[in-house]
Amino acid sequence: MKAPALDLHRANKPGAVAGLLALVVAIVVLMAAMQYRDTLKEQGDALDERESAIAKQEAKFHMISNAHRDSGDARMAQLMAQQQYAAEPPRDLLEKGWHPNIALLTVDLVTSTRQINMQFETRSVQEAISYADWLQAQPGAENVTIKRQIEKPGPPAPSVETSLQLTWKPFVAQPVAASSASDAATSAASAPAAPQAPAPPSAHASGARR
Repeated sequence: MKAPALDLHRANKPGAVAGLLALVVAIVVLMAAMQYRDTLKEQGDALDERESAIAKQEAKFHMISNAHRDSGDARMAQLMAQQQYAAEPPRDLLEKGWHPNIALLTVDLVTSTRQINMQFETRSVQEAISYADWLQAQPGAENVTIKRQIEKPGPPAPSVETSLQLTWKPFVAQPVAASSASDAATSAASAPAAPQAPAPPSAHASGARR
């Protein structure tokens, strides 16, 4: 058996184990990155399909809305206007009648029956009755009914809880009245003026003729 020759002047050659490990780690990382890219691509495709479905649904709703809007049916136009402006009269009543001494607890608007079911607190019974009287006196109110009143001793201060139901007039009544008034004013302005009666003779003219 021949003994290996040792050359102390030559540098020591490192092993190839570290390089092989680095190569294996790089391959594993590359495979993981490719799988993650495939997952992201699938998620992106799913989001694109969802956005496409939403866009088709919105286009369908838009087409139906335009069809109702451009149908030329007077009854359909009236119903759409009622649905669009159904909450305007009660909101106007609540905004005009509210003041700091009234604490609104619940307000329920029922546009199909034109009713407001509300609960509020005041400092006294008289303030609640005054508020109900004010609502009843408004042109847009049709009927106001106090359903229940409960006196609360406090704390922090005595108060009165009132349940009230209000029925408002349909909004179509005001435009009709306004148009009738404008038509009457236009007719009065366009009518010919009535001839004026001659003025009676004055006392000075009568005395001169004598």
